[in-house]
Amino acid sequence: MNTRNIITDSDPIHADDLRELATMSGPTVSIVIPTHRGGAETLSDSQRLRPLLDQARRELAERYPDVDAESLLAPIQSLADSRRFWQTQVDGLAIYASPGGGRYFRTERDFTPGVTVGDHPNLRPILPLAVDDLRFLLLAVSRGSVRLFEADRATITQLPLGNIPGSDEDAEGVSTREPQLQHQASQNAGAHGHGPRDYNVLEGFLKQVSKAVEARFSGDGRPLILAAVEEYRGAVGEHLDNVVMLDRIVAGSPKALSPVELHAKAWPIAKAEADRRHDVTLERLGEAVGTGRATHDTGLISREAEVGRVSVLALAERALTADERAAELDAAIAHTLANRGVVDVVPEMPGNHATGAVFRY
Repeated sequence: MNTRNIITDSDPIHADDLRELATMSGPTVSIVIPTHRGGAETLSDSQRLRPLLDQARRELAERYPDVDAESLLAPIQSLADSRRFWQTQVDGLAIYASPGGGRYFRTERDFTPGVTVGDHPNLRPILPLAVDDLRFLLLAVSRGSVRLFEADRATITQLPLGNIPGSDEDAEGVSTREPQLQHQASQNAGAHGHGPRDYNVLEGFLKQVSKAVEARFSGDGRPLILAAVEEYRGAVGEHLDNVVMLDRIVAGSPKALSPVELHAKAWPIAKAEADRRHDVTLERLGEAVGTGRATHDTGLISREAEVGRVSVLALAERALTADERAAELDAAIAHTLANRGVVDVVPEMPGNHATGAVFRY
């Protein structure tokens, strides 16, 4: 598979990354700092990390005296000492470490310097980077070429077609050529490509493309964006029962467009869908409150998340930087993710609540 990186200077953060961090064995150390993209200021970024590293060392000694703090913090210390590392930063740096290892992410999000030591990582600073992203499928269809991609905000990868016809000539049981005698007898007819036979060929081709996509991605969960001339929309969407094709398409023939150009046209459509899903989260929460299937009680959310009852956890933006009940928030986020729940961030919540959760049962 051929992957093109759309964003090359920062590290994309996906739901899978969050889930991996959420399952880190404690104690964990979470550090975020602002960084600089270049110039002499990059040299001061490592100096900004060092006092936070010292603070983490002290808190580990006080709260987790049986843990080998130096071993746990060694990967972070290595970053602090690496001159080359600080020359390749963006706007912010998030670092996570535990006895089992660590991860770091260079981000386009600026951070207020901070360190958290606890049983669970503090994922709140990086949550918006993941929840505002959306993984999607992109199907580029013209009569002479079919291409299939998977993509997100940062990357686009061309996938093998498998059973999907690569062109109308590859469609099974559909002939794009007229018999010779018929062709000679109809030279006075209209232009090839506009008659009833050609329409049937096109319909058969698009039907096979659609059915092959349906068979392959039924239940996949990722939305599909179509790149094609407007006339193909109905024929492709007609046979997609378990694959959600978004209403907006990349209109026009995609044949001459590169993967990067296709991504530039498709991502605004995907971003709009990601934004719509934040509204859906609030709608689900509002419908479930009062039925016993939802709550705004942070303490209850944390306890129920631990036993796997939380299906959707919503955080208002103000909860991302709240110090009050921070440990409960971090536990709720980690347990929700570890138990395959969804965590979302919304600008604000009705009633000025900081958190809300929809329960599985």
